[in-house]
Amino acid sequence: MRRRFPPFVIAALVISLTAGLALTDEGQWTPDSLEKLNLRRAGLRIPTARVFNPGGEGIHEAVLLLGGGTGEFVSADGLIMTNHHVAFGAVARISTAEQDYITDGYYARSPAEEIQARGYTARMVQLYEDVTGRVLEGVGGTMSEAERQETIRANAQDVLAQAREAHPDLQLSISEFSYGNAFKMVGYSIIRDIRIVYVPPFAVGNYGSETDNWMFPRHTGDFSFLRAYVAPDGSPAAYAEENVPYHPRSWLEVAAEAPAEGDFAFLMGFPGTTMRYRNSYYVEYEARSRLPYEITIRGERIEVMEQAGEGDRAIQIRYAETIKGIANGYKNYQGKVVGFARQDLVRVKRAEEEAWTEWYRARPELRARYDGVLDELEEIYAGIERDAPFERTVRELMYSPLQAYAADLYEYCVQMQAPEAERPVAYRGERLERVRSELLAGPRSFYAPVDEELYTRAAVRALNLPASEQITTFAEIVRGQEITGYGPALQRVVRDAHLTSPLLDERSRTELIEADPSTAVRRGGLFMAVAADVRPARLTIAARQNERNGRLARLRRLYAEGILAYRESRGETLYPDANRSLRFSYGYVRGYDPRDAVRIRPFTHLAGVMEKETGEGEFVVPDALKQAWLERDFGPFADDSGDVPVCLLTNCDTTGGNSGSPLMNARGELIGINFDRVWEATVNDYNFDPEFGRNISVHMHYILFVCRTFGADRVLAELGF
Repeated sequence: MRRRFPPFVIAALVISLTAGLALTDEGQWTPDSLEKLNLRRAGLRIPTARVFNPGGEGIHEAVLLLGGGTGEFVSADGLIMTNHHVAFGAVARISTAEQDYITDGYYARSPAEEIQARGYTARMVQLYEDVTGRVLEGVGGTMSEAERQETIRANAQDVLAQAREAHPDLQLSISEFSYGNAFKMVGYSIIRDIRIVYVPPFAVGNYGSETDNWMFPRHTGDFSFLRAYVAPDGSPAAYAEENVPYHPRSWLEVAAEAPAEGDFAFLMGFPGTTMRYRNSYYVEYEARSRLPYEITIRGERIEVMEQAGEGDRAIQIRYAETIKGIANGYKNYQGKVVGFARQDLVRVKRAEEEAWTEWYRARPELRARYDGVLDELEEIYAGIERDAPFERTVRELMYSPLQAYAADLYEYCVQMQAPEAERPVAYRGERLERVRSELLAGPRSFYAPVDEELYTRAAVRALNLPASEQITTFAEIVRGQEITGYGPALQRVVRDAHLTSPLLDERSRTELIEADPSTAVRRGGLFMAVAADVRPARLTIAARQNERNGRLARLRRLYAEGILAYRESRGETLYPDANRSLRFSYGYVRGYDPRDAVRIRPFTHLAGVMEKETGEGEFVVPDALKQAWLERDFGPFADDSGDVPVCLLTNCDTTGGNSGSPLMNARGELIGINFDRVWEATVNDYNFDPEFGRNISVHMHYILFVCRTFGADRVLAELGF
């Protein structure tokens, strides 16, 4: 049942939801929408064609989709700047306990020492075209959702086929915007050979670590330098010794003047996902159910992995990248939950929905289209929440490589009982051979102490599921025991399984692959038994999820379409939710007031690095940095205060994926590199709050100062210093 609010409450809360449009330049704008914005009045001092010029030179061409974040060309020789945490995976993969580049950093003193950044590619936007009309051609209001999706798919394939003939050198794709209400075709040029040039010491690039993560004041030098390489003829190529540095036609230059409070600033990058046009029931589910669960699970995983690595640097390195990624979301989600309460966001969303409902019901041509959308969304999210405990428990169990492998093996055994023509396509022909080959190879590697502990905790949680969802194998292990005895009983069985599982033996695996399902379960031990237990319920829930997802696709599209139309009727200029495509955001160098009587200024300095130093853990200052501070050896990188600026705040609109985005001044010159938001702004993924919407960047002066202090002279020279 939907709750109605009095008209004065609706008006007040809708004003709260949209107040940012009057108070700040909110928006993750698609680059083809810049002409709609009065950027000259806002403070931009270059033509928008210099910012975005598809098919030609422009700032957009220097901004790269890189790893899980963003990077940018900063020299004519393909030097790329990005965040330390974006490049972290590359340096972690070349580190060992004996050559600990995570701790010490890495500097290539010559081109020959530039090491491959395994797994990294860079993508440059070379083509950008709105193809909404062509993709939606023939889509009608009486179509079923399946018919609509098939028409869109066929149209999109035709559009791409024509584009590939004209642009055979580009990787082309069509991105969906506003939940299927708009489509844009993007063409990327891909660079496949990326190498490490300079990664500062961990104590610089991750100073403050999780204590300071998502916080300000901040004193983190979160930057690194990579380089793009291509074949000698200039074409993209996989890593090879004979490859040469790539020479981009567009790159960014460092600003001659440092930014000041109040200055205009903008950035470009590839923000991942925002949910600003989602409904109140989605937000309520996130706030009440999913995010609190994720906080608990992520906290446990961090605890277990850190305990396993105590006193063992090799294990610490093994889990460094994983812990860093988990911890980032752990603290982010905590900030979101607090932000939901601070904004009273569920109530705000409900008030907007009430206002939207009154608006469209006053228009007969819209009433039939939107009536029932919110009621159906309420029903769907109630069902998602009902299924969540079992689905989450199974997902925790599948976090174990052994259990995930067992599930795949059991599914294979089941599918092999049917004639080939009746099996899913994944179990036929060449695809079947790939599945079989992967099964013969065995489970992916794991570290038993971590896997055992996490699996045991998941199994204990499984015992708290309702009786109808109990996992039989676990229930049998603890039958007749008090709940306090669950942990030890399960732990013994799990430890034995990790030592003796047939899945760990190549010969036994081969025999199990040839067995029928019941034999595989009988001989396969704990993990195969659990795989058989959970399969029926997983299939049932998956079927419900597929049905819901189909309905959600339609409902989210209709809801976004309706809310956008409603807001446009109020004179608002709107942008779509982020979807990992190129976006533009602008704002100003600006502090904020996080709490009563607390004013945060927009700049931090090297003095703050020294103030935080403890000499251990997250706050160790390297000797070279300490010596430069003691001698006041700042070179040309001090500001008017006489100190080196370290980080700065702007009110640009960012989210995950913007890590590494270049922060530029009104003339399009580099003044910093984005790496974070303040904790209070994490909830902005759901609703932008102008009062707290601040992003954190490393100041270019600090980047240059660190390079100078640690002897990265090649980088400095390439940047023009």
